[in-house]
Amino acid sequence: MGKVHQQSQSYSVFCEVNNTAMKLTCFLCSKEYIFNSEKIPEAGFRVTCSACGTKMTVQLPPKWRRLIQDSPAVPAPKKPVTGDGRYILLADDTAFFRTMMSDLLISHGHMVKTAADGQEALEIYEAAPDLFGLILLDLQMPRMSGFGVLEHLAKSARPAPPVIVMTGIHDSHEDIQIVREKGAVAFLDKSLDPSVAYERIEMVLNQANNRESED
Repeated sequence: MGKVHQQSQSYSVFCEVNNTAMKLTCFLCSKEYIFNSEKIPEAGFRVTCSACGTKMTVQLPPKWRRLIQDSPAVPAPKKPVTGDGRYILLADDTAFFRTMMSDLLISHGHMVKTAADGQEALEIYEAAPDLFGLILLDLQMPRMSGFGVLEHLAKSARPAPPVIVMTGIHDSHEDIQIVREKGAVAFLDKSLDPSVAYERIEMVLNQANNRESED
């Protein structure tokens, strides 16, 4: 049976662009596209995602070519706190949020592996538990929730890395108390400004690294 594309609504999207290439990410399925900047129309263009059928409108500011030519060079990312070669495992069922958080962490020099639900996150972690220095965990996910992941980690004989639970408007105070009892070390409100969110992530990583050095 062939795949049926039911998505027909158009969206305005943001993308990364420099003098040579433009990177566009579908915010519904996270498929990435690379375009030659020299061939992009001055006013923008439209594209339909070949994976999910989403219609995206790329709107560019006037004289955008001059803007990127005159912009200062992007500074190199600072050395990440997890500079020991370990990854951050990011589990969230929303493709847009996964992409946004992953890009944020990568921009600070971290290596990231992502999962779309709790079951996938657990499978990735258990395949190489020593690979991870931090887990960012959504609570409400299909197949296995964040609660289920925390329960599995708590039952394991191997000490788990620190877990930051990412909370949304539908998570109650009772839910937060439960995951705290199950081992979550911190909480991250999804509505936070990205820079503030990263400061909290960095704080947890610093605390974990300090404990490891003391041991």
